[in-house]
Amino acid sequence: MKDGPGRKPVIGVSTSFLDFGDYLGVGYHKPVSLAGGVPVILPRVPEALDDLLALCDGIMIAAGHDLDPTYYGQTPGPHLHKTDPGRDRFEVDLVRRASALGLPLLGSCRGIQVINVALGGTLVQDLGLVPAWTAHPSDPSWACWAQVQDAAMHDDPLPEHPRHALRVEHGSLLHQALATTAATVDSFHHQACDTVAPGLRVSARAPDGVVEAIERADPFVLALQCELHEEWRVDRRFLRVFELFVRASARRAALV
Repeated sequence: MKDGPGRKPVIGVSTSFLDFGDYLGVGYHKPVSLAGGVPVILPRVPEALDDLLALCDGIMIAAGHDLDPTYYGQTPGPHLHKTDPGRDRFEVDLVRRASALGLPLLGSCRGIQVINVALGGTLVQDLGLVPAWTAHPSDPSWACWAQVQDAAMHDDPLPEHPRHALRVEHGSLLHQALATTAATVDSFHHQACDTVAPGLRVSARAPDGVVEAIERADPFVLALQCELHEEWRVDRRFLRVFELFVRASARRAALV
């Protein structure tokens, strides 16, 4: 979409329509706006997807429920949580088509998992299935997340929640954004990337080895396992991830 020089890039945000209430219209969109983009919620209408992609300069895949394991060649196991079949179908197609068009992609929490699977990777259905990951901080009941979400809606300081250290690969896009190789991040997830999709690289891990970020320079892909859309409230440097993504989207817009 091009309306002339100086137009802010339009960022299509694909999010859940379950369980999050008013948050789904605020939580993911505020950091995009603060970073200089214009966030819009994508309607889940496959017949309109070509037109939606033509309007967007970048795509963000937000947090939410577990992805159906059949998308990465596995049978649903006993540790699988609630899924969202309609969203799964829409977002796997969305990521593949956006990537084919060269649209920058940003992922947060579930978003890293959807991007990885859509581009050919796999997931671990539950952290407890990997012995080295059983102690990885998590929030399987969403109890801590509910408190964080409520605080965010009121712009209050975030309450205590699960966190862990982050090791960032030097020279990566994430390193470029954060200007550090060490940080801490929130940790609410119970699944993680296993095999990383062809063409993507791991750019951050937790100390126990859990993949915490994947990326690709061109076309731009950057996805984090943490709740990136809230991490900027704890560590302002994480807003730079959104700024890097918005700049990539602006460059994409200038080429169309």
